[in-house]
Amino acid sequence: MLTEMLRKTVAADPGKTAIVQGSRRIRYDELDALAGACAAGLRRRGVGLGDCVAVALPNCPEFVAGLFACARLRAVMLPLNPQYTREELLRFVGDARAKVVITDQPRAGLFAGVSALVAEWEALLSHLPDPMPAGQFSGRALYLYTSGSTDTCKRLCCTQENLFYEAYNFVETLGLTAVDNILCTIPLHHSYGLGNCLLDAVYAGSTLVLLEPDEAPFAARCERVLELIRDEDIRFYPGVPYQFQLLAALPEPAKNGTVPLSSNGQSSFSPLAGLKLCVSSGDAMPRQTYDRFLERFGVPIRSLYGSTEAGSIAINMDPAGQMEAGSLGPPLRNVTIEIRDAEGKELPAGVDGEIWVKSPTIPPTGYDNRGDLTHETFRAGFCKTGDLGRRDHRGHLMLAGRKQSFITIAGNKVDTAEVEEVLQSCPGVCEAAVLGVEVPRIGTLLKAALVTDGSCRPSEIWEFCRHRLAFYKVPRLIETHASLPRSAMGKVLKSELGGVESYLEGIRNGEAAQIVGRLSTVFSGKRRSMVTSLVQAQVAAVLGQPSATVPRDVGFVALGMDSFGAIDLRARLEYLFDRELPQTFTFDHPTVDAITDSLLGILGIGH
Repeated sequence: MLTEMLRKTVAADPGKTAIVQGSRRIRYDELDALAGACAAGLRRRGVGLGDCVAVALPNCPEFVAGLFACARLRAVMLPLNPQYTREELLRFVGDARAKVVITDQPRAGLFAGVSALVAEWEALLSHLPDPMPAGQFSGRALYLYTSGSTDTCKRLCCTQENLFYEAYNFVETLGLTAVDNILCTIPLHHSYGLGNCLLDAVYAGSTLVLLEPDEAPFAARCERVLELIRDEDIRFYPGVPYQFQLLAALPEPAKNGTVPLSSNGQSSFSPLAGLKLCVSSGDAMPRQTYDRFLERFGVPIRSLYGSTEAGSIAINMDPAGQMEAGSLGPPLRNVTIEIRDAEGKELPAGVDGEIWVKSPTIPPTGYDNRGDLTHETFRAGFCKTGDLGRRDHRGHLMLAGRKQSFITIAGNKVDTAEVEEVLQSCPGVCEAAVLGVEVPRIGTLLKAALVTDGSCRPSEIWEFCRHRLAFYKVPRLIETHASLPRSAMGKVLKSELGGVESYLEGIRNGEAAQIVGRLSTVFSGKRRSMVTSLVQAQVAAVLGQPSATVPRDVGFVALGMDSFGAIDLRARLEYLFDRELPQTFTFDHPTVDAITDSLLGILGIGH
């Protein structure tokens, strides 16, 4: 069904631009040919019906072509997060029994020793495109995992029919057409990016615009996002609350009437006149973010409710002035929502219960690798979401709470159970509890509360996690306890572990506070060395290294600092010096010396 969906779009307008990324512009007929060539290369490597093809690529046209190449072969694609560590990548490749791994040169070495054949993209394109398969196929097409820990990972197998209806339900409900260009800043390996960016664009025949691959985090690329919305005539932008929060917080035009200019000489902050639909999913939208974005850009953010198991479920399209906090709107086309009690009995409107969903997007086999859990979640065509909600008098869904414990870290979802399992495998760790904590001027950070046997230091535990988890999953706060607080039923009381005092003391301890207080009173010759030592100490804390080992003139990336570490560093400096710093501060000033020079100017104390 996916092959027919692409071919229908190609037939309607073969010269229409399908994908834009930087200077690359690929037409729909070129995308079709690229998928055919990739399919031929995979077939030469033994891939056929039902075989798994893992794809470890950042957002790029090759990812899109890889999906449709697998569809032609009636194979199953396994999209992998390219930020995963080698251990994480091999875990998923092994569980899914991938026959071939498609990746790029920077990541090829991570798969050394894997049983699957590893192929870089260019090596697959040395053959003429495969002919179109005869007949329509609606069977197995895509593996998705709902969490990453060894014991709890649940693998779903979406069919081509599931994926077709994921696009059909959404596009037909909202009335998207070929002129509704889509900007994708969501990872395509995630069900949200794949379903509501990639598949929606191909079904509607619109242009999919991909943000260029870059190591810098979204916070450093907000102006580029606004440029793309304007320059590529974007009509539909799916995002997550964290991204909309950053966009809304961009500096306003200067009071003298001038505005910052982009590379093409136009204002980066001009009204987004062409943008007609912003959709947020993955977490609750804070009312403050909604209001600020609406006031700033004049576009209401629509809340889309969905899950990996059930796909897109409901969206609130009420007029901006009538949007009700907590309302997720009516179900999408072909989707049925029921609210049920603990015994599975349907409840009337206005009564809270568990949200059950019936949709053609639900995988027919449930969890592929967890038959013991399939019956708990999938019953008689319905999927139990595990979320609590109710229906209002209009039949709109109101979310009351979530049972599952996921934490959003800088826009990324983190399953605390996965992190806890990795921590508990660390030598010397006896017990682990992971939670999200709010830190002033910093936001949500991941905290680990541990019971150890005394044989491991926090720095060693941090290093253990860093080699086994994607950077955003690594706890930034690690505390050791004699024991963890528990309820009468033996459940860890995470609500009693949320203190951040030790973390803040590590940033602005007595000595550091004293130095900051003396900066304006000492001779100018001393100020630079004092600020330098404070910056070095914070860089060292982020890197988990002694302060004396941090050079002043070496870039942070070369020292091993990842993008989340750069965000952590900026926030630490904000707290230490009690000054608001630009979101891009540590990317604009990527060495200790560069930060010192900038801080001396910001503090108004010169050198």
